[in-house]
Amino acid sequence: MKISWRISVFLAAAVIGSALARSGDSPPLAHAYAGFPLEIDSKCRDGKAQIFDECGDQLALFKTALARANLEHKVLLVEFGAEWCIWCHVFDAHINGEHHRFTYTYGTPDEPESRQTTTFKEGKGADARAANALREFVAANFVIVHIDAAYAPNSDHVLEASGASERYDETLPFIFSVDQRGKFAQKFMSDAVEKRRDTESDWYRGYDRAGLLAQLTSMRDAARASVP
Repeated sequence: MKISWRISVFLAAAVIGSALARSGDSPPLAHAYAGFPLEIDSKCRDGKAQIFDECGDQLALFKTALARANLEHKVLLVEFGAEWCIWCHVFDAHINGEHHRFTYTYGTPDEPESRQTTTFKEGKGADARAANALREFVAANFVIVHIDAAYAPNSDHVLEASGASERYDETLPFIFSVDQRGKFAQKFMSDAVEKRRDTESDWYRGYDRAGLLAQLTSMRDAARASVP
C-alpha cells in the first residue's frame, strides 16, 4: 500500500525512542480499555514499538478485535497509524486518561535527527477528573485496535474490508469507528479538537477533552445505528 510521507513534521513525527519523561514519578496508567494488539513482539523490527504491531497480519488483528467488541457489545474503534506518529501516541494517552507531561524523542522519515517534543502537560484537579471521565467512557463503550500502516502486512486490506479506503486521505492517524459487521461508520475529525503550539522552543500536543468526548460519542452512536 502506498503511504504518503508528506505529513508535516509539525503534524506527525517518527518516534525513535520511548517516552523519556513524565511529570512526577507516576508510571504510565494500565489500559482501562480492551486494546489490540494484546502484546508487542520484542523481536519485531527494532523492538521499540509501544502500541503498534509492526510485523503481524493486520487484517487478522482487525478481525480478532472486532470479535472481542461484538462479544462485549461494544464498538470497535480503529486507529490506523504508525509508531512514528506522535498524534497516535497523544490520542492513545488521552483516551486512557493520562493527564501528565509526556516527552518523546523523534525524527521524521526524511529528517531523522533526534528531537524532543512535549505532547501535553497538565495535572490540575479538573484535568484529572476530565481525564478519568474520558477513560471510563472509552473503556465502557469501545474496543481499540491499532493498525500499523507503515510496515506490517495487510493494513490496506483492513481499509478495504471495512470500506474506509475512500475516506482515507493518506494522513495519520486515521481514526474511525465500525459497526458490528466491521463496516465504516464515522471518521474522527482531529482538526476540530487538536490543541497545539508549533515553535522550535515550545512544542505542544494535546486534545480538548470535551470535544474529544463529543466526537467519540457520535462515532459510537453512528456505529450502532448503521446496522438494522
